Amino acid sequence: MNASRKKLLLAAIPLAAGLLVFLSLNKLSAPKPGTPAHPAAAKETAPSKADRIHEKISLEEQLKKNPGHAPILLRLAELSKESGKPDEAASHLRELLRNEPKNVEARLELGRTLYESGDVHGAIEQTKLVLEQDPGHVDALYNLGAIYGNLNQDAKAREYFTRAAAAAPDSESGRRAKESLKQLRP
Repeated sequence: MNASRKKLLLAAIPLAAGLLVFLSLNKLSAPKPGTPAHPAAAKETAPSKADRIHEKISLEEQLKKNPGHAPILLRLAELSKESGKPDEAASHLRELLRNEPKNVEARLELGRTLYESGDVHGAIEQTKLVLEQDPGHVDALYNLGAIYGNLNQDAKAREYFTRAAAAAPDSESGRRAKESLKQLRP
């Protein structure tokens, strides 16, 4: 085995829970197209409710030591949303934004969270604040198009979808905006 291949192999040996897990390059292969994944593999990779609770407790302890830490607050917000607690998620995101008012991704996520919890006005307000900082933010443009489309305000939906499709036509949001434009009434 040459030195560069050995380094690559050693880099692929992760530490997990204090145990070394050795990977055999001969046994690793991508599944053939059309072959379903082994059901047990999906169960092993999905975190359990107990894992999420433990992670949340750990993150809250870390937050006490480092108040306002953006990655911790973002993850806590994500865990809250996964647990069906959008108000708690919004609280974490607002705390993050008090410390980092220009954090565009947190503001975009707050807009999504508010929309999912039924606060359409708050969602529009937060998403427009994203566009004040970044007028070409394709996800914010798409989200506003979708909100206005769901409110049957087709002219506004068309405006934002058109801007999203122009801002990043090859992105997922750009492609979805193009498809959404086709579904709007003329």
